[in-house]
Amino acid sequence: MFNNLVNRHDAARVGRKLRRGQLDKLVSKVRVRGTERVVEHWSAVDPSLQEWWAVPQVVRRWNTFASGDPAVGFPQHVADKWLAGRGRLRALSLGCGTGGNEVIWARTGAFERITGIDISPDRIDYATGQARELGLDGVLEFRTADVAELLEAGETYDVVLGLQSLHHFDRLDETMGRIAGLLKPGGLLLVDEFVGPTKFQWTDGQLRAVDALLSQLPEERRRLVDGRIKRRAVRPSLLSMRLDDPSEAVDAGRLLPALRERYTVLEERPYGGTVLHVALSGIAQHFRDGSAETEALVQRCFAAEDAVLDSLGHDFVFMVCEPK
Repeated sequence: MFNNLVNRHDAARVGRKLRRGQLDKLVSKVRVRGTERVVEHWSAVDPSLQEWWAVPQVVRRWNTFASGDPAVGFPQHVADKWLAGRGRLRALSLGCGTGGNEVIWARTGAFERITGIDISPDRIDYATGQARELGLDGVLEFRTADVAELLEAGETYDVVLGLQSLHHFDRLDETMGRIAGLLKPGGLLLVDEFVGPTKFQWTDGQLRAVDALLSQLPEERRRLVDGRIKRRAVRPSLLSMRLDDPSEAVDAGRLLPALRERYTVLEERPYGGTVLHVALSGIAQHFRDGSAETEALVQRCFAAEDAVLDSLGHDFVFMVCEPK
């Protein structure tokens, strides 16, 4: 309807919230806009177990795409192949959130300092506390800031990390140039990103592949936290995307071209997500118990995605880049 500005799923969603007495949340989403809305959306610090990254086999699959070894993830692969012999490096991580990814990069031992920045003070507080608890506060620091502030301060780094954050940026030509300005000569931009459809406007081919997979999974594995059964994928309306988080995948479809235009890509490792990311969203908690039955179902999910990657492409990618 109206080029998916709104759709029938919006009405169902509003109805569910009203039945649960959540009118205040609806009003808040309408009243709070722009950057303030993004900050509010990302102020929740409780990590979700309902998304594909919470499934251990999925992470091993990513590792295999990244390094060829299910036990070696992208951070360690990069540390061994691209950062070895460079000395103790200083890195900046854009949109660090709660700092989970930065912890993994810190543990590679390649960095003297990783500074994570985010616009959500709540997330920065959480990340700082986690670094302290893990004994990594000597390597990790977190602060509330944005890229413009760092450019104005003239700060530069050996490495910039774009870890599921770059797809939240708009004005990509300008943004890619700004990020390049944060790098020292010879510096690297390391990317782990969603590069799928802008504003999660899933293609018809994706939706068909996801729905086909869901139809093969037992009903109890498709139960959402509110008790409903996930029967099909939903292409979110543009209005719902704007109300939830106006920065989410805001220009994701142009991210790869923008990176390739501004940077020389030294290594590029696509890692799927075209089906798995969408299919497991909201139900991933049912695929974590490690049982033989679960393993078989997870492998069925992997096979379903592998069957369509050549035709549909990958929605996620690891990259090592240097400014041209």
